Amino acid sequence: MKTSLSIATLLLATLIVGPLSAEELKVGAVAPDFEVETVDEAMIKLDDFRGKKLVLAFNRAHWCPYCMKQIKDIQANYDKIKEAGAEVLVIFREEEDGEKGLAEVQKITGAKFPLGLDLTAVQTKRYSSEGFTTYIIDAEGKIAQVLPGTKPDRPLADKILGALK
Repeated sequence: MKTSLSIATLLLATLIVGPLSAEELKVGAVAPDFEVETVDEAMIKLDDFRGKKLVLAFNRAHWCPYCMKQIKDIQANYDKIKEAGAEVLVIFREEEDGEKGLAEVQKITGAKFPLGLDLTAVQTKRYSSEGFTTYIIDAEGKIAQVLPGTKPDRPLADKILGALK
């Protein structure tokens, strides 16, 4: 009787609250693959970066000042990031202007690294449930570092460069 009551309670809680969210990716886990659209409507996937380190950041849209701050800072330190053997990919999850919005991000920030679009986090759902975490992925495709962020305080280049060493 207790078992069926517990199961019924869990099912009811799941219906009311919704399904349990996926656990955040941890250091050492294989980075889940994805494929997203870029500024020029080309597709880019995680596997394209195999063999080098990747800084994978998530942002909202061109209208977000905190997002633009992080991207401007990463761009200002992009050469140092590349010297550390890494590439950068920033994925936008709320950029409803699509390709035009990504082009606006490039215009505002001068970003020379790839920008991807994944509205509603369909392709990248296992990454950053809050949308502010930055990941360092090693050359073998594993999570090497997880750099948490908040809406107003995203990991900037100093933290990223420290994590790449």
